[in-house]
Amino acid sequence: MMLSIDFNIAYRQAGEMADCADEINHQSKKLENIINETRIAWQGDVSAAYIKKLEALGGQMQADSVKCRGEAVAFRMKIDEIKRMEEEAALAIAGAAEESV
Repeated sequence: MMLSIDFNIAYRQAGEMADCADEINHQSKKLENIINETRIAWQGDVSAAYIKKLEALGGQMQADSVKCRGEAVAFRMKIDEIKRMEEEAALAIAGAAEESV
């Protein structure tokens, strides 16, 4: 059974993962702005509790962005490795075919 990988699709998917990481990071920065605006506009114990929750969410978003970026890089590296191995195998097959002629 021969498996076939469309490397263009795989690379595009890795790029989409990286784009998602960028978008999460962008949204976490927007959340930072909201937190800063909230600090200015709202004071008190309830405000402090709300801001603490927002900060926790922002921290999780940043961690998710970093993780997603890392997964995109790892995926791209695996695609590169598989592509290289496939090319080496094709060259070996071609070389073996020439030797048998």
